[in-house]
Amino acid sequence: MSRRFASSLLHAALLAALIPAAHAGEFVYQGQLDDRGQPANGRYDLRIAAYTDEKAASGLMAPIEFPSVEVKDGRFELRFDAPLAKDREAWLEVAVRDAGSVAYASLPGRSKAISAPLIGACWSATGDAGSNPATHFLGTTDAQPLVLRTANVQSLRIEPSSTLFGGLPITANAIAGSRVNGVTAGVRGATISGGGVPSGDSDPDFSGESPNQIADHYGTIGGGYGNVAGMDEGDLDLQSFAVVGGGKGNLAMGSLSTISGGADNIAAGENSFIGGGDSNSAPGGGGTVGGGGSNTASGSASTVAGGGANMASGSLGSISGGGFNTASGGYSSVSGGAYNCAGGVLSSANGSRAKVRPGSGSGSAGQGCNGVATVGTVGDRGTFVWADYQDADFVSSGPNQFLIRAQGGVAINTNTPEETAALTVAGNVVVQSPNSLSFGSSTRQMLNLWGNTYGIGVQSDTQYFRSGGNGYFAWFRGGVHSNTGLDPGAGGSLLMTLGPAASTPTGTARAQSFTNVSDRASKTGFEPIDASDVLTRVTQLPLSQWSYRNEPSVRHLGPVAQDFRAAFGLGEDERTISTVDSAGVALAAIQGLNAKLEAENAAKDNEIAVLRHDLAALRDRQSAEVAALRALIESRLPAER
Repeated sequence: MSRRFASSLLHAALLAALIPAAHAGEFVYQGQLDDRGQPANGRYDLRIAAYTDEKAASGLMAPIEFPSVEVKDGRFELRFDAPLAKDREAWLEVAVRDAGSVAYASLPGRSKAISAPLIGACWSATGDAGSNPATHFLGTTDAQPLVLRTANVQSLRIEPSSTLFGGLPITANAIAGSRVNGVTAGVRGATISGGGVPSGDSDPDFSGESPNQIADHYGTIGGGYGNVAGMDEGDLDLQSFAVVGGGKGNLAMGSLSTISGGADNIAAGENSFIGGGDSNSAPGGGGTVGGGGSNTASGSASTVAGGGANMASGSLGSISGGGFNTASGGYSSVSGGAYNCAGGVLSSANGSRAKVRPGSGSGSAGQGCNGVATVGTVGDRGTFVWADYQDADFVSSGPNQFLIRAQGGVAINTNTPEETAALTVAGNVVVQSPNSLSFGSSTRQMLNLWGNTYGIGVQSDTQYFRSGGNGYFAWFRGGVHSNTGLDPGAGGSLLMTLGPAASTPTGTARAQSFTNVSDRASKTGFEPIDASDVLTRVTQLPLSQWSYRNEPSVRHLGPVAQDFRAAFGLGEDERTISTVDSAGVALAAIQGLNAKLEAENAAKDNEIAVLRHDLAALRDRQSAEVAALRALIESRLPAER
């Protein structure tokens, strides 16, 4: 027996019609032969035998052989003489073999042949009345398919299933459209609504032509051409209920998979879905690709909404659009953009070249994660990365990060970020954290408050405070914020203020005390001083009473900076007097005064000592003179007696 006809894929779909020919006893047999679900082409040997009914063992005539019959696009015609009555039913049994082969292969089942005139007698071309659908119908009463032709080629084929329930077929295959559309042998419940073309350059306006084909149970193809529902792997249950709505070259090969349209899409995963687009793939179970081109949803229940060349390979991964993106981490997502990698579990990457590092357990890298270093098993889990359009990757460095690269600035509550500012916020900002808040570079950090004329900062190792207009700097302790100037608020106290700035650095400071740094280790360039000279300069320094212009009612006493600078040459400029310098001058003057007083006191002490010596000598002389006088007097008294 020929190997070709031993296969169950070969069957004859016979439009069996015994049409009376020109002379009595001659009949014409017209039929169609399919080879493995496709219309046969070539030469075959055919043999026909006629029987009284579908099961009868004895024939109405001896079998008639037809050698080397030409079959073109599945159609063939046989003319023969037979002793058959024109008004009697006949059941035909057909056998076929390759031309010139030895053994015939009988095709299963017999076809009921009806004389052509009977068809017109049953149904009128202008409509019928009084018909009963239980007894009047157009179709077959045996297990053979019903074929409707246009231009004498198959346009609709209805095949009853071989699976029975209550002795009747449970469903039927409906194959419409091109004569080359087909259903794999044994498939039941298949529907091809239309479309399909012969393979090769058959359509003058389109390319890639081929038939529509259903390879598993209950598959559906709405139209288009070159579409396949199911996968011919021998088990007709594995990829059942697959659907292709239309388009061309689409393959819905997963069980319960669906492709709505587009071209060259493959829905291989169970319950997978592709809405359309071109060259998209959904190999993951429950994977979804909405459209676009060259997208892949390979992870379990992953989603690619659109765009191009995206890959959602992680379980429950999601990509909304863009191109060349990859969501390889479980539950990861990419909302759009290009060349993004959401590689970590529960991660998200968006924009351009935003990368969340994948782990060893992540899905396929695709173009988005290609070349990105892996870390651990789950990658940088819980990390969100958004990157602007720059020709450089922006890669995460750890889990649970929120990273943004925006060269044009980030703005909140405004659509006009400040130039060169990394973040612009319109409204209040609250930071609830025990850690510090930094702005700027390592050597220049500034916090602007209420515009650029108010703020605090550090620049080149200098900390500064800036207040615009006639504002104050104030230091409070305790209390609450108040909108009134210099008001510490309830329960607070004012520690120190610096008054409003004028044309020169002036102001008022109030505090309990000021402590100046005076550590020897912080000083250099030591030189001795002449305290008496400092005292002389102090005595010559002009002093007066005066008021600051912004405080006319407050009186002060002291020198002006210009005279102080001229007298001592100290300080940064001639407009300011440092408290360190004024205190130093005062101490030096005190020392000079003390030295002067001590010198004067020493001179007076010497003078007093001399006077005391002279006085003692005088007293001694006086005592000697008194004693001599007394002795003289006493010596003369007896003589007088």
